[in-house]
Formats: sequence, C-alpha cells, structure tokens
Amino acid sequence: MISVDTLLTQAATALVDPLFVRWQKQELLYYLNEALNAVITYKPSAVVARANIEARGNPVALPDDAHMLLSVEQIGAVRGQFTPMETLNRFYPDWRTSQGQPKCWTKAADELTWFWLYPTPDKATVIDVKYSQLLTATEGGELRMAITYSGMLLDFMLYRAFSKDAENASEAQKAATHYQVFNAALTGKATTDRVKQQALKQAAME
Repeated sequence: MISVDTLLTQAATALVDPLFVRWQKQELLYYLNEALNAVITYKPSAVVARANIEARGNPVALPDDAHMLLSVEQIGAVRGQFTPMETLNRFYPDWRTSQGQPKCWTKAADELTWFWLYPTPDKATVIDVKYSQLLTATEGGELRMAITYSGMLLDFMLYRAFSKDAENASEAQKAATHYQVFNAALTGKATTDRVKQQALKQAAME
C-alpha cells in the first residue's frame, strides 16, 4: 500500500514548498492521478482486482473501475478457457446466438472492458474475473499497489510540477529529468516483470 499523504509531503519537500503555497495539495493530487493513469495504462497488471460477475447474456461488462480485462478464471463450475474470436467466427459462425452452458470466453483486441461467452448463458452464470483496476488518489487515502511504484509516481508528479514553470530553462530541465527517470523506471520494471514471468513459465515446463 502507498500512502497518498506521504507522496504529497515528499513532493512538497522536493519542490521546497512544504506549506503547499506554490503547488497546492489539490494540484499535486491531480498530478498524482495523472501518474496513476500513466502507470496503469502502460502496465495494466500494476493494480489487479478480482470480482465475481453474474452474467445473463452477452457481452459481459466489467465493473466500473476496470481499465481492462486480464483473465477469466472461472465460468460457473469450469475453468475459464479463452478461444480467439477468429476461431469462433470460422468454425461456429452462429456462436453469438447459440445458448447453453458457457464453455469458453473471447474478446476482440479493442474490447477492453467487456468480453463474450460461448455459448451465451441460458441462465445466470457466475464468472470469476481478474482485471486491471483504475485508482483515484484522495487526500488521506491509500493506494492499493506495491510500494515499488512510489518512486515512479513521485517522479511523474515532480515532472508535472516543474513543467508549470517550463518557460524557465532550469525548471524545464528539472521536469525533463524527472520524466526520464519515471519513464526509465516504468519501462525497466515492465521488462523485468516480463522476464520473471517467462522464467516462471519455463520452470513450470521443466
């Protein structure tokens, strides 16, 4: 968990504005929420939520706080099995109108917050899903994400804060430096996480 107040204090200290005069708390909160959106957009697995959804038809929509679907874990009593939509279109052209007990799920690449079941459930079916969750920072609150992201969020906040006086070459340089650090940390962590996932998959196969 990451404390929002701690991030605000750290940003104010770095900006030499401990009383939040030049950069008020609401402004820094706005920057923090921009940082959260940037992190979650680039690395959806940064914040993972799980939910049970009662499906009565197609398509099945994710909760309002969803950024995108990560996986379908369970469809009723069976394991969630993904089938490419192209496969269904080719071998089961009437799959969108078929009804019964769902056996698999599918989605198009641009369908981020909903998916389809095949066959379409003929009765209420509970679907267990994992999805990337959007977060909103509020004063006094906490962010449900790993503490390792706190430095990235702070660097993005400082990038936006120093950009406020970007007409000053010194401030513009500070902004650029913090953005470069943020970007390097985010892309580096994403690469590291992919390597770890590949290593785990390889170990499981051996």
